[in-house]
Amino acid sequence: MSQDDDPLISVITVNFNGKSFLKNLFNSILNLNYPTEKIQMIMVDNNSTDGSVEFVRKEFPWVEVIPLKENRGYAGGNNEGFRHSKGRYIALINNDCIVDRDWLTEMLSIFKQPADYLNAGAVGSKVVFYYSYLPFQLITSGIGQYKNKERKETRRLGVRISDLKVINGKRSNIASGTLDENVKYLDGFYSEELDRNGNIYRWTKDNAILAVPVADSDEELKLSFKASSYISPNSLQIVLGEEIIKDIKLSRRPATIKVQIPKKLFIHCRDIINSCGIKVNKSFYSTDRGIGSIDEGQYNQIEEIFGLSGSSCMIDRKMLDDAGYFNESFFTYYEDIDLFWRARLKGWKNFFTPKSVARHFHCGTDKEWSYDFTYHVIRNRLLMIFKCGWPLLFIRCYLAFVVSGLIHTLYYLVALIRGVRQKRIDIPVRIRVFWELFYLLPVNLMKRIRIRAGNRVKDKIIKSWMRDF
Repeated sequence: MSQDDDPLISVITVNFNGKSFLKNLFNSILNLNYPTEKIQMIMVDNNSTDGSVEFVRKEFPWVEVIPLKENRGYAGGNNEGFRHSKGRYIALINNDCIVDRDWLTEMLSIFKQPADYLNAGAVGSKVVFYYSYLPFQLITSGIGQYKNKERKETRRLGVRISDLKVINGKRSNIASGTLDENVKYLDGFYSEELDRNGNIYRWTKDNAILAVPVADSDEELKLSFKASSYISPNSLQIVLGEEIIKDIKLSRRPATIKVQIPKKLFIHCRDIINSCGIKVNKSFYSTDRGIGSIDEGQYNQIEEIFGLSGSSCMIDRKMLDDAGYFNESFFTYYEDIDLFWRARLKGWKNFFTPKSVARHFHCGTDKEWSYDFTYHVIRNRLLMIFKCGWPLLFIRCYLAFVVSGLIHTLYYLVALIRGVRQKRIDIPVRIRVFWELFYLLPVNLMKRIRIRAGNRVKDKIIKSWMRDF
């Protein structure tokens, strides 16, 4: 039963070939602690080819489906949803998410307290990764010093981990890939590397934390991987909580390690944070607050933040009418920071509330640091700074982009001459963006003039949100 003061809320999700995620999302929307007759559910489909539109129209006829004839990205898709929305408040949710029962009500509660949250334009929820995780500690008894003469660096190497497999009931294979692909290397690991056969491996630094997803709490979890040590002999302890699960002797020769975790140890499962809002640094790179950290209540306060993750948030329509919609030329990535920066310049504020929770597969329909991902991240950040920022900020960031591009390209060419092949997607992307900016900056000049002329907030307020990270 709805209350008279329950406002109509439009919920928008943008979909592109995400059929496998939609059942979970819409079922979680149906389970919300909010009257269904006061929810306008909109799915904007970016010309999917996996039968998403037909599936939703058949299984969830209460969802308003807006099929587009082309893929207009996250920005264009949501803008189309804005134009069809009827609610005073508009909630955005990624198609690869599910939401807790109080997801809407907790965000809405901020807007209902204007005395405490004056000029609230948007509210974001706590976004955690889809699964709960078992955080295993990998403790080695010895660390070796490795000197790389070509890179002129010294690394502390412990144990080399490769060929990791996770089995947990019938749901080991999921829509966003295998459970193996959802493992999180939280702490104490170097970046992934490739051996001569193209297989991925990682070195631990000192002690490391390996977070393994639990898909089915009714089934035991089995974990297997290959491990070897930089120094020989060596030992590796696998610890969960305060219990030593396995104590292994290692050498330079890879050994296959198998670990079986009984259900009683699932009491150690923890959520891992995807986003508790967005923070920016002095070069206006953005990152999610808390990303990759175990949720231990460190973000359990309602607070004002610079910007919100577009994966899960609620926006006051008045803010959109004032600051404008997403910049469709961005397609995807940084379009949310661009919008919230423009809104801040107009005097609107953004808040984070921890009791509103969404669970997110993350990059369920896109691959992080793919060519398209890298292109849009690099290009859109510079365009955003050009449109919204003060002149010296853009000049500094543009020069840094050019110089770093030259340095990265030089290192890449030197490595090629020495016979070392590297997978560097960013090199052709940097070159492409460099030339495109000669066209894109003049095209966006009028947008910059309008945004900067309409400022109600001084740049020193924006600067106060810059953080070192």
